[in-house]
Amino acid sequence: MRRYCFFYFRVKNFQKTENVKSIFASLPATQAVPMKKSQPIGIFDSGIGGLTVARMLEKELPYEQLIYFGDTAHMPYGDKTPEQILQLSRKIVSFLISKQVKIIIIACNSASSAAASSLRNEFWKQVEIMGVIRPVVKSIVQQQIRHVGIIGTQATIQSNIYPQILRENGHKIDIFQKATPLLAPMIEAGLADSAEMKQVLSEYLSDPAFTQQEALLLACTHYPLIREAVSAYFGHSKIILDNAGPLATELKRFLTEKNLAANEKIRENEFYVSRYSPHFEKTIETFYGKKIAVKEIEL
Repeated sequence: MRRYCFFYFRVKNFQKTENVKSIFASLPATQAVPMKKSQPIGIFDSGIGGLTVARMLEKELPYEQLIYFGDTAHMPYGDKTPEQILQLSRKIVSFLISKQVKIIIIACNSASSAAASSLRNEFWKQVEIMGVIRPVVKSIVQQQIRHVGIIGTQATIQSNIYPQILRENGHKIDIFQKATPLLAPMIEAGLADSAEMKQVLSEYLSDPAFTQQEALLLACTHYPLIREAVSAYFGHSKIILDNAGPLATELKRFLTEKNLAANEKIRENEFYVSRYSPHFEKTIETFYGKKIAVKEIEL
């Protein structure tokens, strides 16, 4: 019999406040180096899950050039320590800065929770850095959701980042979190629609605590590929949230306010991974919605 280990905890009864804007207050500070509209947007993830974010950004910001880096040689980040994640992320940020990006999107919940703050403090003079967590928290508050379940990697859940951000602003939201470490590797392996995935999802989502939640946040950029399966498990009775949509909204707002939104597509998007294999071709197409040319580069 196959056994799975789960980690979860519950956070509730935060004080209420109406200060929604403060949720996004720390993203991002003005950097010392002036940027131009024509510069690209950098995106990185622990693997290819962040392509779901890149896909949304291409849809919402069609004139922007995207430069994507997937750290496939070290995926997943979810089972790594914060120090390891920061070390890996620092190298990727330096690479993207070398590509003269005007902003970097951390399209990974594990890296956003473990490394975003340190990366902003280290690179603020060179580039803006935006994670995937605060935009979706802002969306949750704006939608007045009061009971939300969260599934994500071990690193994201153990960081307690979502309750912490809500606690900063005193919002009274009941949160139930569960680490789901098997999902991202299975999705990367092309098993999103498999019988094995259905079995693992059933093991994770059968926790009775989820029945009390009106919404479920897919707190991993891989998880949009199993969005329909998650929704179907609950009989399509819950609001299913992910990071990509709210992030695209906040990025569009930020670029517009800073007068950095591109008004024409000058160069094609670029995609890099730290380890390439032919297996990725089909999986990448699934994540991004179309075939793309991917280059392997060692940092």
